[in-house]
Amino acid sequence: MNFTRKTEYWILATLAAAQFTHIVDFMIMMPMGDILQKVLEVSPFQYSLLVAAYPVAAFLSSLFGVFLLDRFDRRRALLLAYAGFVLGTLSSAFIPNTSVPELNYYLFILTRIITGLSGGILTALVLSIVGDVFPIERRGKAMGIVMSAFSLAAVLGVPIGLGLVNMFGGNWHPPFIMVGGLGLLVIVMIWFAIPSITSHIKSGNVRPGPLKSIKNAAALPNQQLALLFSLLLVLGQFSIIPFLTPYLINNVGFTQHQIPYIYLVGGACTAITSPLLGIAVDKFGRKKVFFIAAVLSLFPTLIITHLAQTEVWIVLIVVAFFFVLVGGRMIPANTLLTSVVKPENRGGFLSLNSSVMSLGSGLASVVGGSIVIQQSPGLPLENYGWVGIVACTSTIIAILIATKLKELDAKGNTV
Repeated sequence: MNFTRKTEYWILATLAAAQFTHIVDFMIMMPMGDILQKVLEVSPFQYSLLVAAYPVAAFLSSLFGVFLLDRFDRRRALLLAYAGFVLGTLSSAFIPNTSVPELNYYLFILTRIITGLSGGILTALVLSIVGDVFPIERRGKAMGIVMSAFSLAAVLGVPIGLGLVNMFGGNWHPPFIMVGGLGLLVIVMIWFAIPSITSHIKSGNVRPGPLKSIKNAAALPNQQLALLFSLLLVLGQFSIIPFLTPYLINNVGFTQHQIPYIYLVGGACTAITSPLLGIAVDKFGRKKVFFIAAVLSLFPTLIITHLAQTEVWIVLIVVAFFFVLVGGRMIPANTLLTSVVKPENRGGFLSLNSSVMSLGSGLASVVGGSIVIQQSPGLPLENYGWVGIVACTSTIIAILIATKLKELDAKGNTV
């Protein structure tokens, strides 16, 4: 399927905007960790369940997406999924803040489940569209642009969201109002900027049935490895992030008002490096760039989870490397994942992969919450260093698995 460069530009801009709001919605929970634990009067483990509610719901919807995504126009599927995501986000924005913290906690979990059910297949759809529109020799750069939404979410969305929280005295509703409002604009962008994409339907290649898609992923060694690869990368990332803010506040000496600096600095750095990593992927190869980024990511991961009382500027340097390398390794990883399956099966496989990643996010949060101990709100967190060791171990195993993955061309031949 060939599009003009102008059309490709608008496709990328729209996908990046969709990813931006999607990521802000998920990421905003992390820096509010200390606030939410105090306002909702919950333990680190209970907070980890709140964070896990979205990805576990996303796991279920992504698994369901395996049955549908390769049978519909990508544009129509994206519109429906994104509209559901916006509706779920607004439900988090407008739930009542009662005088009973326990009731607030369970209502919040419910709205996160609603959002996760719709948002779960968004990443799979975005990756599928990139894979359908851009040939493999230009896919790395396109992936880098779309993945830069993470950087923009960190440098713009999260600090602004936190600013609203601080402005309204610790009220956690305003960030979701902001994301929901932006989401309504993105729906308009999808309607006008994303063309009909049906090449995966009209390819003429034999497409397995829904159950066959899952059976293939379970039976084909290459796809098994790809799914395990994704799961381990997520475990190496989201076991760390949910407790980063509480750790910096209670152990390292940050204040809640200093937390936005983390996302401003980390996001600004990744905004610069993400497109460069995408270009490097196209020039030097997906696996080579992944190996370098993944190995280097081990160092800031270990450092950031073992910090004691430290000067703010030193922490910001460590955080910058953490954001750049841990987030950056996903650019070559996602590009690699789009090439381990035939185009006509890509949507189903990536939806299944998205479900595995969502499950991994929820599992990682719960694992982190099970390891971290806090005797009472305001006291230092214990055992966070062990979370870093678990994260590094999963990353090392993912690196080993990447050496075994086989990439396929449009005809299914190994390249």
